[in-house]
Amino acid sequence: MDQPEGPKEVVIVSASVGRHLALAPVAFAVTEGPAHNVLYANVLYRNLESAGLVHIGGPPEGDLTPLLNEALRSGETVRDVMLEPPADEPAMWSCTVWPVADSPDAAKRLVIEVRHVVLVAGTKERQRAIAEQLLLGALREQDAAQDATHASERSQHLAAASHDLSLSLDERTTRDTVRRLTLPRPGTWCIVDVVESNGAIHRLSVIHPDPAKQALARLLEEKWPSKLGEPAEPGPALRVEQPLVVSGDSGSALVLAAHGEANLRILREIGFGSLLVVPLIVRARVQGAITFVSREGDPPFSPVEIGLAKDLAARCAMALDNARLYREADALRLAAEAANQSKSQFLGTMSHELRTPLNVIGGFTELIEMGIEGPVTERQRGALARIKASQQQLLGLITEILNFVRIESGRMEYHLGRVSLAQAFADVAEMLGEAIKQKGLALVTPPANADVVAWADPDRVRQILVNLVMNAVKYTPAGGGTITLSCAVVADAVVARVADTGPGIPAERHESIFEPFVQLTPGLADRRGGVGLGLPISRDLARAMNGDVTVESTMGLGSCFTLALPRVPQSPAP
Repeated sequence: MDQPEGPKEVVIVSASVGRHLALAPVAFAVTEGPAHNVLYANVLYRNLESAGLVHIGGPPEGDLTPLLNEALRSGETVRDVMLEPPADEPAMWSCTVWPVADSPDAAKRLVIEVRHVVLVAGTKERQRAIAEQLLLGALREQDAAQDATHASERSQHLAAASHDLSLSLDERTTRDTVRRLTLPRPGTWCIVDVVESNGAIHRLSVIHPDPAKQALARLLEEKWPSKLGEPAEPGPALRVEQPLVVSGDSGSALVLAAHGEANLRILREIGFGSLLVVPLIVRARVQGAITFVSREGDPPFSPVEIGLAKDLAARCAMALDNARLYREADALRLAAEAANQSKSQFLGTMSHELRTPLNVIGGFTELIEMGIEGPVTERQRGALARIKASQQQLLGLITEILNFVRIESGRMEYHLGRVSLAQAFADVAEMLGEAIKQKGLALVTPPANADVVAWADPDRVRQILVNLVMNAVKYTPAGGGTITLSCAVVADAVVARVADTGPGIPAERHESIFEPFVQLTPGLADRRGGVGLGLPISRDLARAMNGDVTVESTMGLGSCFTLALPRVPQSPAP
């Protein structure tokens, strides 16, 4: 009795899979063993079989047996074989056969797939389209990766150049760095021309990557149309603000870019592909040019290389200009220091020279007043007193100048110790009491605590307080004005305040009054005496002792000068 076909079909596919295969757009069938027994066939395959277009065994038209035998023998897929059509009809069907992986003891099974040529062509077309898209995508990714790599290399090259240019402000070092820069392309070198402060064009030393050609490259330095210090006709890069690219057949443009026939002959002997001339522009002014030279036979400079050259030139131009400004500023600083030193030496010398005749005047005034040269009338004594007062005033001014010179030159000595501000105020009040009284001013000194003790030089503290009190006396109107001396402890410092009821100081002058030789009243008729050194000396002395002198003032109400000094170190509590 024959075995039913149903169970064999179930072995191959489930009912759910079978329904999907039955609806497949291609003809499917499954065979088993050398006899190629059909275990399963979908509707489309059965329809083709019924129409005689495909069969196993029989006439050669549509016979699948050779393909099945080949796949069963080789164990490999037989793909896209056109079936022989009936007579006088075109080939319409393509067959593919592949083995089904199964257990070793089972009969060999094969899968048959039959497609119409239209489906086959569409599938191949889609495969080609997909392959093309995949290839184009891969090429685009490769190009993007190369672009990213090149961009990274350019960024690294630019960063390295920026780092090298920022290492020093020395002009010689900066120029040496600039002349060694080049583009990442192998074998490329450069020629650098800079415009000096006097307008002359100077070519920096040329470095060629090939040591054998260095001697020829050095000749380019000697062939520049002008020597350093002599004005020259600027080349094309010094007349334009955009890069200039010239090749070996650029004619007159090449001669201009090479700065003359002599230079061009040397360049041709060295060998070059093209020249890229980039101007060095700083603050909208062309200050030189860099000429990049490629190897002979190399392709022209690309737009990307030109952009990189512009970036390099911009950084070189800024570095060269900064180095030039630093050199000029340093020269001005040295000149100012020399002038200041000469001024200090002059002031010191003249002050010493002036003290000698002034002391002689004072000495002879005292001798005459004592009657050694004969009797002196009261009227003469008054004249002698005025002479002596003027002599003392001049000595005071000269002493201020000498102190200023000593402070400025660093020759002032300080002997730090305990300084009671209350005692310092008492000493100053005793010294200046008569001057304050003569002007009709009142001196107020509130009681001070005994712990208001500074760590400073006692003589310098008294000198500062004398200057501050004399400044208050000088600018407080005579009669009715008040000068107040007070002191206190503020945190780790002690402060001494000298307040007056004078006219006050404009806010914009609070700092300028501490500059040397500055007075509030610039006119000669309004000057209150002195040379404008009392406040600058006081602040310099205070800062030398780790303190300071500041001012607070309100126009019409008066001013208050504050001397702040470090507090004497406190002993730790037992």
